[in-house]
Amino acid sequence: MLSSPPHKPSFEAFIQTCTPLLKIADLEAVMRQRVQEIVVELLDFQPTTDAVQSLKNFLQKDENFLGVLLALTNLSQEKFLRIITAQRFANQDFAPEWGVKEIYRRIRKEDSFAEQIARLFLEGKNSQILAAQIADFYLDQLSLPDNWTEIIRDNTLIGNIVRKKLTGEYADKKGEFIENQVAEVLDRIKERWGIPYSQGQVKLVGKEVDYALPSLEEPYVMIMVSYMETTSSSQTTRANEQLAMYQKIVGENVRYPREQRVLVNVVDGGGWLARRSDLRKMYEGCHYCLNMRTLAQLEAIVQSHVPKRFFSKE
Repeated sequence: MLSSPPHKPSFEAFIQTCTPLLKIADLEAVMRQRVQEIVVELLDFQPTTDAVQSLKNFLQKDENFLGVLLALTNLSQEKFLRIITAQRFANQDFAPEWGVKEIYRRIRKEDSFAEQIARLFLEGKNSQILAAQIADFYLDQLSLPDNWTEIIRDNTLIGNIVRKKLTGEYADKKGEFIENQVAEVLDRIKERWGIPYSQGQVKLVGKEVDYALPSLEEPYVMIMVSYMETTSSSQTTRANEQLAMYQKIVGENVRYPREQRVLVNVVDGGGWLARRSDLRKMYEGCHYCLNMRTLAQLEAIVQSHVPKRFFSKE
């Protein structure tokens, strides 16, 4: 039996069903194991009496250790990449910026580069080459604590440092989980009703859509997913872009009233709740606004808006 489309709640009612910090048992277990593995590797590291050689060995031992050093210095990965770029500019290397994977590849393969990075952390603001290229504010942060080899022996303290290092990875994995949850609902819909879905560029809105049903060429239900626990100026950009998508869909529905298409925003997380103006724009700029607690309503939305000719199962 087909369901009726759900009623879009008020903005206030929608907020009351949101989850600021979603707890995912499987993800928590995975991340706890990741932390422990890195801590064990850190405890296994044996420093030498030569400070530069010791730090070079440390950097080359494990790809996670560069992130640990950044966490020890309270320096973001992004700012570290800018410092490396500035150092390359000082050496007349004006090629595009390297990503962190490229930097670690060079650390592993090139002893001279690994030593250069080690000296960067050890010398910090005292580096004559960098002093002319980089603001003192950042160089002061780059200085590694003198007792860094003792810090990585403190199980509790280094555990917290590793968790700080893994913050970005944790956020990425949680975002993937949310998208997978949506995909699982769509898989159940496909199994029950035979309605397929796709991911990719939709010509109608001129943008990549997280999920389109039944296809990218004939998108009657378009779904965009965003879960954020921290705030960012990119939220305003995203809200504006999705509002423009919604307006295109509304315009299409006015021109072709028999072909009604809908945009569904799946939005949740403390980052969105902290930026209410952007969240309201996301809420207003769609036909249906769901979160993790109301995700089950997606099936009724799909049933109501995908034309029956796309139902391959009764």
